[in-house]
Amino acid sequence: MKPAKDTKIAIGLVAAFVFMVALYGINSLYNNRTGKLETEYIFPYSETQSVSVKGFAVRDENISVNGKNTSIFYKDDNLVYVPVISDSENIAKNGVIALGFSDESQASAYTEEMEMREKLENIKETASKQGLNHSNVLFLNSQIATGISNYIKAVSDGDLSDAQSIGENVTANITSRQSAIGEELSYDDIISDYTKQIKTLKSSYTVKNKITSPYAGYFISYVDGYESAVSYSDIEKKNISNGDGAKYRDIQHADTANAYGKIIAQHTWYYVFDINVNDASVIKSGHWVSVSFDELGIRDIDMIVHDITEANGDIITVTLKCTAMNEKLAKLRKETATIAVNKYSGYKINNDAISENEDGVIGVYVIVGNIMKFAPVDIKYYADSYVIAQGMTMLRNEEDKSEGYYHKLKQYDRIIVKGINLEDGNIIS
Repeated sequence: MKPAKDTKIAIGLVAAFVFMVALYGINSLYNNRTGKLETEYIFPYSETQSVSVKGFAVRDENISVNGKNTSIFYKDDNLVYVPVISDSENIAKNGVIALGFSDESQASAYTEEMEMREKLENIKETASKQGLNHSNVLFLNSQIATGISNYIKAVSDGDLSDAQSIGENVTANITSRQSAIGEELSYDDIISDYTKQIKTLKSSYTVKNKITSPYAGYFISYVDGYESAVSYSDIEKKNISNGDGAKYRDIQHADTANAYGKIIAQHTWYYVFDINVNDASVIKSGHWVSVSFDELGIRDIDMIVHDITEANGDIITVTLKCTAMNEKLAKLRKETATIAVNKYSGYKINNDAISENEDGVIGVYVIVGNIMKFAPVDIKYYADSYVIAQGMTMLRNEEDKSEGYYHKLKQYDRIIVKGINLEDGNIIS
């Protein structure tokens, strides 16, 4: 009797186990059917693929005569110099770059004279605006308000030179407004006083030396001693070999004592660097890339891939070309660059959400209302845990268009990340 009883108990346990398994399966199916799935909403997303390199900047700044770089200007250490033009400003042949004075007081007198001449021109312009009409007053009110806002911003940013210029402009507009609303203002005495002060200042200094440019080009005050290190012509003609990026960075700079500045013959310049062959696969000759030199605060400069050497070992050398020039770019020489080579845009989708339907189409399942819909996607970028993909407009059946189109993935769609029994058209109760 006891064995029979044990047998009945065993059969009961097995039946209970089978029942539990069946219940779990039914519950799982029910959960899926009732929308109890792992889901997430999608949003527009973009990602930039970039590489970090160490390179060398080459400019057209080596104009040699008898082996000497004549694009570099030198100063007399016994004199005090005042610049006449700004960095990266265009200069004509024989144009004046700076004036030399015997001491600081004479240099200051010259600077003050130039400032007073500029103020005098502003006063004369203001005087010519007397008798403005009502619309001019409204315009001046707007200009004054904008000027004050810009002045506060310039002071906040620590740009005192800009603040001074903006402040003088605001003062001129206030004076013009006073004249426009009928206030009596006499400019004759002011103009006469300024003229006398300018004459006095001019008589208090003597220009001892002029630095002029023998070439037309762009003036740059920064001289680092690498101006003659690499042939600009060689880079321009793509006469470059594997490993030259590192070779250029190892070049020692020349002595630049007493250098005041230099002339760059043209704005076009090049950036040469070595890169591992595997990393270089994303860089294509003739393509544009966005380059940042974070150490100098230079970001997103457009450059074109000028040259790529043939692979020979693990390293190849790449040359980028740029036509932009300013004071910051003129100081760039051996800085590290971050090169954005590809930008991918679309929707960021969890890898677990990507499926393949019975027709071999890659996509995701979307919940629309209480219906499960399949949405084809075009994957643009694969990452470890996600993809960047775009929605596609696709017929369910190319041969029978009456079957209509699949759902097209769009912003804010709720996609299924995990679940079972995923099928286009399933109703989720």
